[in-house]
Amino acid sequence: MYCQWFPILAGCGLAGNVRLTSMRHLKIKDGRPTLVLADDHAAVLERISRLLTPGYEILAAVGNGNMALDAVLRLDPDVAVLDIGMPGLDGLGAARELQHTCCRTKIVFLTLYDDNDYINAALNNGALGYVLKSCLNSDLIPAIEHALAGHVFVSSHSVIAES
Repeated sequence: MYCQWFPILAGCGLAGNVRLTSMRHLKIKDGRPTLVLADDHAAVLERISRLLTPGYEILAAVGNGNMALDAVLRLDPDVAVLDIGMPGLDGLGAARELQHTCCRTKIVFLTLYDDNDYINAALNNGALGYVLKSCLNSDLIPAIEHALAGHVFVSSHSVIAES
């Protein structure tokens, strides 16, 4: 059986490390955490994919919130990276729906919106990460790692970080 050591996720009532013999907590594929990406701009999806592929297994890259919701529920990734502003069901709506399903997938938003109202809405809808697209290269991987550990990450250049 494939086993790997992982830090205990925050909020589970335990401390330290645990050896997972069941992959229920993290769906590691080829030794990498799994992701679903959602953005309505193909160029952004390609850029994110290039950045993340070395360290993560990308299960799906989709163009709207409805497709993201379907992919997350079907594929059960460790993390979903969602744009907020997408056609149809937006990223906030998709996160809200996922939160109602008691989905274990962690949510990280990648967005243009540098606004406290959006940051608060994202966090209130279950997100653990909020990354500005202008900080994508420096902040996306740390945000995903924080989310995997059960911690909140907000881009350092965002409004809330300055208050």
